[in-house]
Formats: sequence, C-alpha cells, structure tokens
Amino acid sequence: MTEPVLRIDQLVGGYGDLTILHGVDMTVPAGSWTTIIGANGAGKSTLLKAVAGIVRSRSGSILFEDRDVTALDSLARLKGGIGLVPQGRCNFPLLSVAENLKLGAFTRKLSAADLEVELQQMTDRFPRLKERWNTLAGNLSGGEQQIMEMAMVLLAKPRLLLLDEPSLGLSPQAMGMVFDTIRELTASGLSVLMVEQNARQALECCDYGVVMELGRNKLSAPAGDVLAHPDIRRMFLGL
Repeated sequence: MTEPVLRIDQLVGGYGDLTILHGVDMTVPAGSWTTIIGANGAGKSTLLKAVAGIVRSRSGSILFEDRDVTALDSLARLKGGIGLVPQGRCNFPLLSVAENLKLGAFTRKLSAADLEVELQQMTDRFPRLKERWNTLAGNLSGGEQQIMEMAMVLLAKPRLLLLDEPSLGLSPQAMGMVFDTIRELTASGLSVLMVEQNARQALECCDYGVVMELGRNKLSAPAGDVLAHPDIRRMFLGL
C-alpha cells in the first residue's frame, strides 16, 4: 500500500445532539480508489461530509497529505485540495454545461484566458461535455450530469475527490460510464474516496473497500478481499 493521502483517526461527529460517527479510523492510499459500503444509516455520507468540512468533527483528527485539516472549514479544504461531489444532482439545471463548468472553477479566480485553457483541457478529457456545451444541465442524461458534476469539482483542482453515491438513479450502462471515468481519474494520479450502494459493482472496479456499520468502520481491506468475505457477501451483496 502506498502512503496515505488521507488519514482519519478516532473521528467522532454528527448533527446537533445526534452523534453519527463513533470513532472512525481510516486511511486512503494516494492514487487509489477506495469505496465505502454499508447499510443505510451507517454513517457513510456523514463521513464524507466530515472529511469535506461540512460536518464538524467533535473529536479525533483528519490529516490530508500529512496536514491536520480537522479545524478547517469546507472552503479552506476545497481550496486545499479536497473536493466533494454530493449525493443526488448538484448542478445548476437552468444553466448550460459551459456555465456550470465555469462556476466549478470560481474559487480559483482564474483569468479569462487561463479559464478557457482549463475548460478546453476538461472537454478534451470529457468529449461528451463539449458535444453538450450549450445544453441546459437539466436536459442532460443522469450519467452526463454526473460526469459534468465531477468535472465541475475537478476544475477546483482537488487531489482527493469525494464521491457520494455517484451511480444513484443511473442505468447500468451509465453507471459503467461513470465508474470507467473514476478509474481514468485515479490512473492520472487523483485519489478517490467514494460511498456507493451498488456494492458489488463498485468493489469489482475499485482498489480498496471499507465496510461501515453504525458509525464505525468494521472492515478495511483490498476490494477483492472485501468482495470475497462471506459475511459481506451475505449482508451487502446478496450472494
């Protein structure tokens, strides 16, 4: 395993008086694709939000690239290299693909010329977005919207990409397209931490798997080992 880009130590957090995370320990190797699975209410999405700085940590620590970011707010973490694509559609449906992508780069305050260069690079990476350049985001297919939302966050130049249920509501074909895109991103050096309900399909594609239960991580292992674990197969994979 390579050096971790993310290290979580005894993280406790939640909403108001409700504690959701009960001492989570986790590492994400640099350049890897790690998938978190678990039942509804296990704390998976809350963990991603805590890493992104949206949910405040009550105790424990979050280290990103060996820097303690536990006390930083979400904007500081985004500018520092942690990008989140939240669950469900998170674009501006009445704006075009081009307008959505430009908003994705807003925090970096690029010059018009530099922004055009980066938009060109992004459409070179995702040619379908160029084809739909002037289409309203709300008129894209589910798979196209998910790719566009990842591209929006990528324009903020994260080194760790957090994805919350990227296959939600997608057809099997669209899910395959999204997963192929994630693999291409990690091949380019990006680190990905993903929450996913389609556990079997995700574990067949990713590098590492984490199983969460009631706000704690119960198992962290290479994806193939998680996929082959008899208890996991029975509880989460229906096998």
